[in-house]
Amino acid sequence: MKKIIILLSLFIAATNVLAFEQSFEPQTGLTVGDKAVLKIKADGLTIDSLEKDKLNSLNFGDFELLDARQGQNGEIDFVVSAYKAGKAELLSVEIPYNVGGDLKFVKTKALPVEIKSVLDPKKPSQDIYDIKDIFKFGRGIWWYIKIILIILAVFALLFFAYKYFKQKKSKKASAEEIIKNIPPKEYALSQLENLKTLGLIEKGQIKEYYDKLSDILRFYVSRIYNIDGMEKTTGELYSLLREKAPSDFNRQLKEYLINCDFVKFAKVIPSPQDIDDDYNKAKDFIERT
Repeated sequence: MKKIIILLSLFIAATNVLAFEQSFEPQTGLTVGDKAVLKIKADGLTIDSLEKDKLNSLNFGDFELLDARQGQNGEIDFVVSAYKAGKAELLSVEIPYNVGGDLKFVKTKALPVEIKSVLDPKKPSQDIYDIKDIFKFGRGIWWYIKIILIILAVFALLFFAYKYFKQKKSKKASAEEIIKNIPPKEYALSQLENLKTLGLIEKGQIKEYYDKLSDILRFYVSRIYNIDGMEKTTGELYSLLREKAPSDFNRQLKEYLINCDFVKFAKVIPSPQDIDDDYNKAKDFIERT
């Protein structure tokens, strides 16, 4: 009887192992910022059964989880991306899902992945030069005169720099006061209109265009949710808004800003249609809040 129970247990365990499938596409040729897909297939695992509120806490190692969606062949596609070049590792994680009220887990397998840099490896690095020899001053009267003149010049430079930055800070403070008196939505929409007039796309300055586009959204969100999001990464901004903004809005904003980051940092070149769509999406984010 014991042998039958042991054999039955081994059969059930083998069945569970066979029911789990994992693949990663593509495994080669990835560069910094590229999207890859971790495909997971298991009994009862669907996009609706996932514990979505727990996905953001999963640690994929050198990869960041961008999205989870239903695949074409019954598997779940986890879209990930890496932002460092060299040897990276997709860590093993336990993915929670619910079947008939029972919480289950799928434990993925760790996977080493080689990530290529977007920089041109054929370009030589900048040369390193030796430091120059120490310049030796004389000890005559002219040496002391030069020292005095240098000291006076430094003090004069510091004085004018102080005056300049003080005046600039005063102007900046005045500008900030003016902006505070303008409703956030009105100010953000006016900035979008001003962005059109700069003609950055026509000049081929795509990166600069997306930099300003994402800054307009970040500034708007910072004002309406009373946070400091201008100097935060996309992931940090997402965490700040988790308790303040609606979850769907926060998730869509994160995906939008990540796409902007691809253009700004990974040098992805969007099509003219994508550029128009991204402008309209930014406008939609502002108008619906």
